[in-house]
Amino acid sequence: MNKITFSPRWREELVAVSEEGTLIFELTMGTYHVYFPAEQRWQNAVPDWAKDKWKVFYDECSKWCAINKIPISIVNDAIVYEEK
Repeated sequence: MNKITFSPRWREELVAVSEEGTLIFELTMGTYHVYFPAEQRWQNAVPDWAKDKWKVFYDECSKWCAINKIPISIVNDAIVYEEK
């Protein structure tokens, strides 16, 4: 998988863009915090091209969060969806 780029946007969303597609994650504003979906939630919510990429997206998102000093939590009810 190629590089994934992350950027926050105004609707309390974190946009993750990869060559294969774009996923949107929950990002609280005010005090930033990323809520990343647990693996089962991931399997139920993401498109087919992303189903086997939970670890890749989690690792890259964790790196982005560390660089930007933003906490990240894995939660069972996190919002994630594909943007087309």
